[in-house]
Amino acid sequence: MPVNRRHFLRTTSLSMVAAAGSAVTWAQTGTDPGAPVPGSARARDLDRDARRKAGLESRSAAGPGIVTQGVWRDPDRQRDIPWRLRLPDTAVASGAVPLILFSHGLGGSLEGGAEWSRAWAEAGLATLHLQHAGSDRAIWAGGLKAVKAAASVEQLLARCRDVRFAVAQLLQLQQAGEAGWARIRPDALGMSGHSFGAHTTLAVAGRAFPARLGSDLAEPRFKAFAAFSPAAGSNPDGLRTITRPMLCMTGSLDGDPLGSERSGDYRRAVYEHLPPGAKAQLWLEGADHQTFGGSGEVGAGRAARLAGRGRPEAPVALADHHAAVIRSVTTDWWRCWLLNDAAARQRLQSPQGLAAGDAWQQG
Repeated sequence: MPVNRRHFLRTTSLSMVAAAGSAVTWAQTGTDPGAPVPGSARARDLDRDARRKAGLESRSAAGPGIVTQGVWRDPDRQRDIPWRLRLPDTAVASGAVPLILFSHGLGGSLEGGAEWSRAWAEAGLATLHLQHAGSDRAIWAGGLKAVKAAASVEQLLARCRDVRFAVAQLLQLQQAGEAGWARIRPDALGMSGHSFGAHTTLAVAGRAFPARLGSDLAEPRFKAFAAFSPAAGSNPDGLRTITRPMLCMTGSLDGDPLGSERSGDYRRAVYEHLPPGAKAQLWLEGADHQTFGGSGEVGAGRAARLAGRGRPEAPVALADHHAAVIRSVTTDWWRCWLLNDAAARQRLQSPQGLAAGDAWQQG
């Protein structure tokens, strides 16, 4: 039976995500069974110039790496799952590369986390962005009421199933040797997300849920996780079952865009309830919810504006500092846990660039 979202999720914080479309695709697939599949014989046989004119092949206009995007169809749920894959340039990483799956926040799109994936590509890491129907940018058309209604347990379950389906798809494509996908290391997968995407990340990492929510949502093939603006919800003890490496990131102004919380202090509970071991927390003074979305300014802050609130001055003034620290720490986190990079592990002992009021915890 349906579960009231307030019973499980503390009012979900939102990702202010830009509209999709800024990246030029390298290849594109869809639900049309006649469309060429990236790396297939048919796609390879297309004339290169014709493919570029059709928008099917190009370097991304939005930063480093090569971008592929399309739509998968989950036949069991009759559900489309838009995706975007950013691979590092071969000059950066010529061999097999780790991959991080990124889940956008409530009301978001494939642009969620774009800034972070560009940084990761520069460090030799691939990112697969997913877009979740039912909690993506389409909900804005229904106004504030529709946005709040989408912060449901049902949508969380749908997101977790999107993730599981995506992992199965990418591994199938990798094993088949499809272009681009063949570069992915199946033994070096990570999961990340912002806001509602952070809820998704915690669930996939192994968070325990009430029995009425059904089957286990954990995806065992991920080695490490990073949660941007996570929240503990109404059952923080469920976090104690997460044993794989988890990085939590929040800040002093990372409140709930639609709720009463203005401070990010309540988000510290996630780190506090994780079991001792491979966990870490980055706290940024003056950082707000938008700071961690990684999607730029366009369309950001929409939920706060709907609620009649503007953005504080501090996160705007400190934006460059915050972004630089997030890029550095997350890159080292992934290189440490997905590549066993000893230098990255050492840098995580005392991250550089933290300012007054910023804080780093481990263990």
